[in-house]
Amino acid sequence: MFRIIYSVLLPFLTPFALYWLAGYFSKSVPRHWPVKTLTAAGLGLVLIFLFVFSDPDKAPAGSAYVPPKFENGNIIPAHYG
Repeated sequence: MFRIIYSVLLPFLTPFALYWLAGYFSKSVPRHWPVKTLTAAGLGLVLIFLFVFSDPDKAPAGSAYVPPKFENGNIIPAHYG
């Protein structure tokens, strides 16, 4: 849940928050909300964030995830095998 908040929701809402702050501290900003522009900027930030922070080399192609397990008193960490 936290990953969704910081990787999707936070970048999407950033342009709206900045526009609101600009209107709150400066009375010269128009009071109407340019919803289409702010939405496009938010979606652009989400795409940039996901592209920059994606990790395509996490697992080799065709590998299977092996969860951590407890064997002979030792914890064997998760790995791709």
